[in-house]
Amino acid sequence: MKYKIGRNDPCPCGSGLKYKKCCLNRMETERNPIQEFIDALPQARKEANSIKYCLHPQQEYCDGPIVKAHAIQNNRILTKLAVNGLVQTMDGVSNIFFQDTQSKGRKIATTFSGFCKYHDKTTFQDIEDCEFHGSNKQVFLFTYRTFAWHYYKKIQQIAREAYFAEKLRSNSSEQKEFIRGLLLGQRDNEQKKLFFDRCLIEKCYSDISFIIWEIPYEVQFAVSSMLELEHDILGQSLNDLTSDQATESIYLNIFPGAGKSFCIWSWPKNSDNFYMPFSKQFMELGIKDRENYLNNQMPRWTDAIIISPRLWNKWGSGIQEALVSHANFDVLYRQMEKETLSFAYQYMDTPWDFFDRFMNEEFASMPRNQQSMLT
Repeated sequence: MKYKIGRNDPCPCGSGLKYKKCCLNRMETERNPIQEFIDALPQARKEANSIKYCLHPQQEYCDGPIVKAHAIQNNRILTKLAVNGLVQTMDGVSNIFFQDTQSKGRKIATTFSGFCKYHDKTTFQDIEDCEFHGSNKQVFLFTYRTFAWHYYKKIQQIAREAYFAEKLRSNSSEQKEFIRGLLLGQRDNEQKKLFFDRCLIEKCYSDISFIIWEIPYEVQFAVSSMLELEHDILGQSLNDLTSDQATESIYLNIFPGAGKSFCIWSWPKNSDNFYMPFSKQFMELGIKDRENYLNNQMPRWTDAIIISPRLWNKWGSGIQEALVSHANFDVLYRQMEKETLSFAYQYMDTPWDFFDRFMNEEFASMPRNQQSMLT
């Protein structure tokens, strides 16, 4: 199967021109690296998706096949967000390179082949079978599962790039630098995995620090993200992503529960000097500013966002397109912030609102037949 680019689509080479006025006009005899890349995509994805193994450190106890584990709980979270079994994800791709949204079945959204059947069931029982009540063990398990998902995605990304490097025989300095960055990220992840493995085996759940913002209604989205924040809310530097030094990660989980929702920031205790001040700054913000901060930053930070079709459809196409554009312009925003040295949080309106309360007011009071019309 070949991936086709429309004549009027943005050219994937990044020139800013339409495809018909850029790489489409190359001579057929000329080697076209863009088309070669597109032709190699299906096999590269196949190589990445073939990676299946259990991440649990006690592999001697593995039992059963490698399963499609959910990074965001299917039974307790995705079922709340789904409409007719579908959710909206932020991990789609359009025009080959650009982040987009995608409608997916809840049974496949956020899945990864990272645990055997036994460890997927037994490791996460305290969050799968119980309501969230904020214990050290539950927060650790949410954090660990988020790490495992992102660790696995990094392995997949490296496999894809290795395939491209071999297939296309590209020796460009840009590709070499990109692969080098991926390998540095994986080096950091291997050290972080040692930490989580020890905590898991020794049951050192209190080695994770965290704060919980309890939201008094059920939000219509969920997030499970591993982040290396560059600046705190006051604009002070945290991680230098341009250096070769190891980065310090923080984990963000937001999800609806029984009549309420939870926003959890968590990190290893040995990163307290990085993220304890940040967490205090976040909690000192008023509710509107917390919501605004996350509305602006989440689309830039991560594609690990699941949105209920109820909220997605309420926004409409204009707001949906604005959100996707915001998610793709992170490089521009970072450059503007660097030029103006404006790293501190400032209130900025967004047309989308992840924290829309409509479900708890108008929607919840409607008869089911009227609810279905909105969805």
